[in-house]
Amino acid sequence: MVLLDIRSSWRVDPDCSPAELVYGTTLRIPGEFLQPCDTSTTTPDITFLRNLQQTMHSIQPPAPKFHGNQTSYVPSTLATAKYVNVRKDSHKHPLQRPYDGPFRVVSKSDKYFTLKIKGRPETVSIDRLKTAYVTPLTIEENKEVLISPKSILTDNPKPTPVKPPAVSPPKDGPIKTTRAGRISRVPSRFC
Repeated sequence: MVLLDIRSSWRVDPDCSPAELVYGTTLRIPGEFLQPCDTSTTTPDITFLRNLQQTMHSIQPPAPKFHGNQTSYVPSTLATAKYVNVRKDSHKHPLQRPYDGPFRVVSKSDKYFTLKIKGRPETVSIDRLKTAYVTPLTIEENKEVLISPKSILTDNPKPTPVKPPAVSPPKDGPIKTTRAGRISRVPSRFC
């Protein structure tokens, strides 16, 4: 019934009703749809209109989202770190570590750290850095433990021969060899 009323209502812009646009003629509607309207009793509420206008003026669109700008997490311990790991941003193969390091921090700024990588200073953005927690054994960079071949030989002068494990005879039936060369044992209950 509501749709019938909407289709038969008069529109000012096209100067006709929607039914005339669609069907080319007006619709016949029952008399109870048309009720006289008393305009003297219906006055618009001025306070409601002002509140509505103020509300509509205060509505603002949401702030745009910039999907291309990714904010990276910078740990608070990075400011005091002496050693850091550097993230690899290139393609990673399976089982490849995401970080290289640890590398010694030479100098720091707000956005960049200067690190000692392979013996020379490199400038790296803090977005790629992660604090490295190292033990004193890991820090020793230039000390190498050299083992001479003579010391290896003198530590163990007599090598012990390796004995193969004893093979127990099969408790199952006889051993048969297939045409393909595989060895098969027939269980004793089938012999």
